[in-house]
Amino acid sequence: MMTETDPVSEAILRFYHRYDAALDDRLLDEWPNFFADDGLYRITTRENWDGGYPLSTVLCEGVGMMRDRAVAIQTSMTYTPRAYRRFQSGTLVLDRSGIEVETRSNFLVLETLPDRQSQVAYCGVSYDRIRLDGPDMRFSKRVCVLDTEMISNSLIYPI
Repeated sequence: MMTETDPVSEAILRFYHRYDAALDDRLLDEWPNFFADDGLYRITTRENWDGGYPLSTVLCEGVGMMRDRAVAIQTSMTYTPRAYRRFQSGTLVLDRSGIEVETRSNFLVLETLPDRQSQVAYCGVSYDRIRLDGPDMRFSKRVCVLDTEMISNSLIYPI
């Protein structure tokens, strides 16, 4: 569990805040920089996660795949412009051994289209491993588990 006076826990929360702010501000070129070179990013459903199935809605193995996805989002995809706001809560440190910290966080992502009210886009839990061995923290693994099997066809931006 995280405590207010624990410097590592405070640094982890700041890391998550920077991550969410970069994505909320559509700084997609920055997104891969939050990951170790061999980092894994995955979005899956609760059913697949609970069943231990490898099926993923999004799977990026390594920073190169993340950079390709960021470029594709910015240059080759056609979709209605939208704004996202990400909220994380209940962040827990599950394991703190060696140079990595394993965490669990709830997430909520709101989506706003120009002519509509904001609505819940995604809700779920992330299971992350954060590497602490360099000057900056980096995800070595980020798995976002969506609470629903009904996935929006607008799953464009990272969670």
